[in-house]
Amino acid sequence: MFSNRKTYPILGALALLGMTGVRAQAPSAQAPVSSAPAPAAEKLPDLPALQAAALAIEVKLPSQVVQPQTYFDLSSVQRERWRKFLPQTLLKLTRRERVQIVVLGDAILDGAQGVAGVDPLLKSFAGEFASKLAAQFYYTGGVRVVRPGDKLRAKESMVLGPEILIQPVRASSIISAASALATVGFQGQPDLVLVAQGLEDGLAGVPAADVAAAFRSLLDTARGRRLEVIVAGPIPQAADPEEASLALTRGPASVLREACKKAEIIFSDLGDLSRLLETPPGATGPDQVFPALVQAYQGLLNPVPADKVATPTTATHAALGRLLFQDVMQGAPTVPWQISAAKATLTGQGGLMLEFTLANTRSEALALTLLPLVPAGIDPKDTNPEVKLAAGAKQTVKVNYAITDTGFLPLTDGEMWLPVLVIAGNLSRIEDIVVPLQPLSLTWNVRAAFNQEKEFAPELEIENSSGASLSAKWESNWGGKSQEGSISLEASGSEVLKLALPLPTEGKTPRRQVLPLKLTVNSGGVKQVFDRNLEITRNMGLKETVPMSAADGQESAVTLRADADSLKLFLTLDLSGVSLADDSSGKGFELLLNLDARSYGERLMPGATAALRITGKAADGEAMVDPIAPWAFGSGYAAVFEAKEIQASLSSAAGGGRRLTIALPKSYLYRHEWALGNDNSQVGLNVRLSGGGRDYFLTRSSRQGDDAESLSVLELTDKPTQRWTVRVE
Repeated sequence: MFSNRKTYPILGALALLGMTGVRAQAPSAQAPVSSAPAPAAEKLPDLPALQAAALAIEVKLPSQVVQPQTYFDLSSVQRERWRKFLPQTLLKLTRRERVQIVVLGDAILDGAQGVAGVDPLLKSFAGEFASKLAAQFYYTGGVRVVRPGDKLRAKESMVLGPEILIQPVRASSIISAASALATVGFQGQPDLVLVAQGLEDGLAGVPAADVAAAFRSLLDTARGRRLEVIVAGPIPQAADPEEASLALTRGPASVLREACKKAEIIFSDLGDLSRLLETPPGATGPDQVFPALVQAYQGLLNPVPADKVATPTTATHAALGRLLFQDVMQGAPTVPWQISAAKATLTGQGGLMLEFTLANTRSEALALTLLPLVPAGIDPKDTNPEVKLAAGAKQTVKVNYAITDTGFLPLTDGEMWLPVLVIAGNLSRIEDIVVPLQPLSLTWNVRAAFNQEKEFAPELEIENSSGASLSAKWESNWGGKSQEGSISLEASGSEVLKLALPLPTEGKTPRRQVLPLKLTVNSGGVKQVFDRNLEITRNMGLKETVPMSAADGQESAVTLRADADSLKLFLTLDLSGVSLADDSSGKGFELLLNLDARSYGERLMPGATAALRITGKAADGEAMVDPIAPWAFGSGYAAVFEAKEIQASLSSAAGGGRRLTIALPKSYLYRHEWALGNDNSQVGLNVRLSGGGRDYFLTRSSRQGDDAESLSVLELTDKPTQRWTVRVE
């Protein structure tokens, strides 16, 4: 019922309107004139009569039922999308409850400039995305950054109401993302994980197999806590040469896209150029269109030196946030073309041909420009860059490549990733074409092995992808020793080669070597070389002085020695030949120390560490240890480590030599057995030193530095074995 204050005036008006309507339905003036006397003048009803009429009408009105606005302005399609991908988050948002998002990202989180004193994460794409969610579901409230110990203001506006909390967790590689989530990310009460990885992995050339394995681990970690997940793919880079730079991050992007599709997780491609910019008008032909497009894209990035990561500007972050929000709400828009039926075929002598069908999905003619990008190790040779398609028409496109470095052929799944930039009108998009390598591919079933003695069996497997039976001959050469054999495979069959690589047995051989394995496979007149470099490093022991290598390949006199007792682990670097000098920031050296201190059985499994960063001045004195990640000493660690408990100092000897000494408490390595004198009581170890204008390392893998499988082995005994760590690069 309405309140009396409003009911009477309103219903009084209704009564008057009703009377007016009755008059309107009276007979017209043309009706026969009655002979009866004329009626008296009409008397208007008084107030009581109007009130009585209003009450009579109100009684007859249907009672009002107020429907709760559960979904605000979500359409039915949007509502079903949320129910499919993010049902738990939808429930909390519609109840106007607090939602906490862990933003697990790499350098893509950088670049946004906020108002002085306000956390810049609020202006990042993650902050913009959270702000739009808050505006969509909350009447009032907003976004608050959860960053313990930070003095920056966590909100732009102090409006009260339900909040979306965003907690940034930094992981420079997806390899360590699961450990970062399980430790720092779980410190609060998260509901949702926004994964923004792949930028730094793409620049580092992390193999697709490693990205896929790390993402599976990350997904298992999130789902173990019943957290929902959204994945934001990396942005491209645009440094010189642009055709190669644009391709760098598309490998991880394609891996994450396919993994999300299988896991039914929302994937938002932040590198989709069709939604970030328009092809500049006036440019015609590939020679003009590509430079103009690159220049336009470079304007979306902060300018940086060539060897640094280019991050989005504040305005670009805002655009990326809107893009992510749109993908969560309704999915990505389509483009007027479609690629299908793709295949990549080895053509012999290092040749490769890509074929795919390009279709025009519009009801009008379409002119396209196709520009194959340059992934690592593969160089496009020729293609038809301009294609014109009638409405609904299709055309087969062929692109020929030269394989310039077989080290970039697929390692495990036999799939080639070949990005092609497609431009049509003002739209452009990098299409990530992922196809099996035909007629055969090679899989390394063992890519890292510890404690190898006399030989290493990589379990190389040849897979037949031709669709028919296949016969082939193979020949290998490793360390001067040749092996050969033949195989016969049914359609879709595979066979592991009987291949064993002998390891050095003499004690005087170099402690670290990188040796190429040359493998040639010949099938049906198609001869393909599958070369790989293998790094082998001999286990080191306590009290053993081990040389460190120089990154420039020149001679190095820097050495490393490890010692241990029941309380501490000691590392000593003798810096012979290193002339330390402070740089403009007052730093004379930087040392990155990775330790995998899991138990013996765990250490033989994949995992991650986080480097301890130690810096100091060139003069003698105490060095500074940066804050330590909770997972620093291996996957499974989750503790608060005080940096001050790790002692590091630089000193000079009487003879003029310099020495850097580091002492770590054994209590920090609490998941390790610490059985001194036992050669199976081991620690994964790598040391990287920068100083005096040169870089030095104990081991140097193409894998990310935080990958536990990239480390050497320290045996906690002064009588080390002659065992080796072998890595396929």
